Amino acid sequence: MPSGSFSSFSSRSRGTILVVEDERDLVALLQDELSMQGYKVVAAENGSEGLELLQVHEPDLIICDRMMPAMSGTELLARIRGVFPQYRDVPFIFLTALNDPRDRDEVVDLKPYAYLGKPVDFDQLQKTVEGALATRL
Repeated sequence: MPSGSFSSFSSRSRGTILVVEDERDLVALLQDELSMQGYKVVAAENGSEGLELLQVHEPDLIICDRMMPAMSGTELLARIRGVFPQYRDVPFIFLTALNDPRDRDEVVDLKPYAYLGKPVDFDQLQKTVEGALATRL
């Protein structure tokens, strides 16, 4: 596992979710919430670590911030879509404080599954995760 990464696992997995987020407190909340819903959660602190963990854990879904050190969420999604064809169909959810419509427009060509704002609405996140995973069945 890359240095600086952190992860949490659930024994009753409904699928694997890669969380790429540099705010540790938010990562802990997401891990708790998603694990309680039965998902295996793997977390990375930036896009570079996320790219490494993507190839190791082959997640069913990615939840990612846009602004992070080393590699942004936008760069991560662009790399996945452009360089890793085997992961192009993995649903990608942006979870970000960049809530202006112009911010959303910047990534529309990358075709994220969803673009959710912070602070996190966990009910909305749960519905979005379930909807995204349903597209993979």
